[in-house]
Amino acid sequence: MLTKACLLTKARLLPGQAERILAGGMFKHGRPGSFAPGVVLAAAVCVAAMNPAFASGYRPQAPVVAPPRLVNPDFNSGTEGWTLGEDFRRDPQGGRNGTGALRLDRVDPGKYLLTGQVIDLLPGTRYRFGAWIRTANVTGDDSGATICLEFYDGDNFLGGVYPNGIKGTRDWTLVEMTGSTPDKPVKCTLTLYLRKGMTGTAWFDDVLIEPSAGTWSAYQIFPSHGIVDSRQGRILFGSVERGLIRSLPEKVEESDLKCRIRVVSGRETVKEVEASVRGARIAAELGSLPPGPLEIKLSLLDEKHKWLLGEQVVPVTAVVPQTAALNSVRLDEEGRAIVNGKPFLPVGLYASGIAREDIARIAASPFNCVMPYNSLMLKLDGSSKAGVPAVREALDACQAGGIKVIFSLKDVYAGSQWAELEFAGARGEKAVIEKAVSSFRDHPAILAWYINDELPLTLLPRLIDRRREVNRLDPDHPTWAVLYQLDELPYYGSTCDVMGVDPYPIRDGKNRDMRLVLNALEASERAVGTDLGLALWVVPQIFNWGVYECKDRAALLKSYRDPTEAEMRAMALLCALKGARGFVFYSYFDLSRPLAGPDFDRRWPEICRVGRQVRDLEPFLLSSRPALSVTVTGKAGQVLARGFESEDGRRCVLVAGIGPGESTAVVRIPGKELRSKYGLCAPLGDGRYRFTGVDICADVLEEKPDR
Repeated sequence: MLTKACLLTKARLLPGQAERILAGGMFKHGRPGSFAPGVVLAAAVCVAAMNPAFASGYRPQAPVVAPPRLVNPDFNSGTEGWTLGEDFRRDPQGGRNGTGALRLDRVDPGKYLLTGQVIDLLPGTRYRFGAWIRTANVTGDDSGATICLEFYDGDNFLGGVYPNGIKGTRDWTLVEMTGSTPDKPVKCTLTLYLRKGMTGTAWFDDVLIEPSAGTWSAYQIFPSHGIVDSRQGRILFGSVERGLIRSLPEKVEESDLKCRIRVVSGRETVKEVEASVRGARIAAELGSLPPGPLEIKLSLLDEKHKWLLGEQVVPVTAVVPQTAALNSVRLDEEGRAIVNGKPFLPVGLYASGIAREDIARIAASPFNCVMPYNSLMLKLDGSSKAGVPAVREALDACQAGGIKVIFSLKDVYAGSQWAELEFAGARGEKAVIEKAVSSFRDHPAILAWYINDELPLTLLPRLIDRRREVNRLDPDHPTWAVLYQLDELPYYGSTCDVMGVDPYPIRDGKNRDMRLVLNALEASERAVGTDLGLALWVVPQIFNWGVYECKDRAALLKSYRDPTEAEMRAMALLCALKGARGFVFYSYFDLSRPLAGPDFDRRWPEICRVGRQVRDLEPFLLSSRPALSVTVTGKAGQVLARGFESEDGRRCVLVAGIGPGESTAVVRIPGKELRSKYGLCAPLGDGRYRFTGVDICADVLEEKPDR
């Protein structure tokens, strides 16, 4: 049986398989950790097949999924099935047709209570859900009254899907969204609520949830920027389905899946081949292709039943590779950023603006890049310049300080909350994008373009178009998107060159684990890969949640806490051992907010030491050598480890305990003795080390210096 886990499993190859199967080395498997015994072949090279009629005889197959059972969705049976929070009550005649409804009255903005029910949903399946809602005098800074779908592994929160609500005084409005369940069986809850900090009255009626049609999607992984070498035509796609395979009327074996690949130039089909689909990857060597724009049309086929399961069109441009332009940034097949021909590890900070003082401080720190939200409005304090000259002056100052800039275009979307639709005389989305990219693409400080900050999947066509437009305007710098929508990540694969996730687990003293971080990293592995997938630049937490949720410092100190230096370091090390090759910490500007400012002089040195630790790993994270053999046994709690080898042969092992509580394990790596950098690993001899930690913890085993 072809299961979701099988389709979305992390793509890895056995030692030597990549070289033997993908001859020519397009997908050179040197990234640390990319060889693992006993796992499925990541992608099979396409077999031949110039056969124009090969898809004849296949018929579309419509999946069928039974709808889930939702108890009392119209509230005509009292509140049966719903766990009511305080301030919720049934309104017998408050519904859409004078029938029952659920009513919420909130006068205290400090209250945050919910009403919901647990429902049984299939893993790895898309569902449309929603509720009819009306409001009276709902006020506050958030989006209002709404519904959400959330997922839990026991008590461990895994994520959710959150449509914007309604506020003010509004008549009945359907608030709805479509989202995917996790790939494994979990507890699913459907929740009705008023967003935090808001007051007023809301009514809820006719709650719905139903399976959405199963879908299949494919997106280009390598080469990035939507190009392909016209001389060889080697290309790697990600392949993802949601609720498709498991909903078919008969079993489908993985070995039965094939992908028809048809290359179209204008109206002419210039190549047609067949490829296997394995481990959520499709690899093809299309041979010589005509230079210029092409469409690659992919069809997912089940050979046994002769079913056509899905179709996808991926536009590419066939080019003859040339010497990289000066100051170019490209992504190699190992997920590394190559800046001016050399591997580069982004270790940076989110910023708001960048004043001269900030530039000087960051230039003196281990951090080598920034992502300023207001990139289009950059202006150094005291400068008389405006528009493009002002921005270039700020970029010049960053370049002089050795700081790369990830330039934010994330708000150039009409209808978004902070829409930026005017810049330097340009008006409208397309004009602003063209003006900004063409004005700064030649600047040596530019590292990448930030084009999506957690925008919803409902904008998918616009997000795909934005990525393609920026790639067209600047083929020498990648695009980056950061998302929290973990179970929707595969669908974002076509929207960016570099993927990012931003889990922030530390709020108060009760938070003693980093399972949220691990969940995000594992979702990235399943969705877009890390060893044979999109490059991954993560966003680790350094901020205190209280700066967003408290009105005074007393409340912040009472109910929230900063992540400790050990916790920040452990979260970064976990990201590194799970495949991240970029780290942009969130956020520098939060450290100076009024509620957090008194702690800046204490926290900044801590954060710099964390940044220094990540930078110290550059020789290992940027090495093209395969992962070292590391075993983890005798575990208590959850312990992960991964070994790296630098280009000059030095070894390093990262070990992380997820928490909560004590984590212990024996980590074994053959070879000469390593030393523990943070004291959590004790040598046992014979290449073995006992790791012992509490809650969120991590250590680095490194080679002793030669005497």
